Amino acid sequence: MKITNKKFEIEFIGNTELKKFLRESKDRLKKLSEYFQILHQNEKKTMITIKIVSNEEIKILNQQYRKKNKVTDVLSFPDEHASGDIAIADSYILNKNQTINPQNFFMLVGHGLLHLFGYTHYDKQSRSNMRFLENLFMLMLGLKKIHED
Repeated sequence: MKITNKKFEIEFIGNTELKKFLRESKDRLKKLSEYFQILHQNEKKTMITIKIVSNEEIKILNQQYRKKNKVTDVLSFPDEHASGDIAIADSYILNKNQTINPQNFFMLVGHGLLHLFGYTHYDKQSRSNMRFLENLFMLMLGLKKIHED
């Protein structure tokens, strides 16, 4: 499934459960598109791929690109045009019954997109800015805030 607007195109890659979830989440995906179109500062249209991966795959990516030999929740791979790829570990978004948890899914998508658009959380001010944007995004989607003020 793809989301397209004037500034970017996001393609989601995953299994049948993801496709079903995305179809059921059309309103939230539209809001996601509107929110990130505002934050996108690049003049050129960008292409973003978001892939749901296994714990084994994300561990390999984390080792290869961050030199950390452990499973993580989300990895972003930006390029110079704010395009790029996002990998999300399925274990962080699936409920016990193997359905996708909207709170966790959109939290990780938002976090990954902010990284692609140049936001970081490596110092106190950057972390504060990113948390504010994440909370705003989640509330806009009708979900719970991620961070306490």
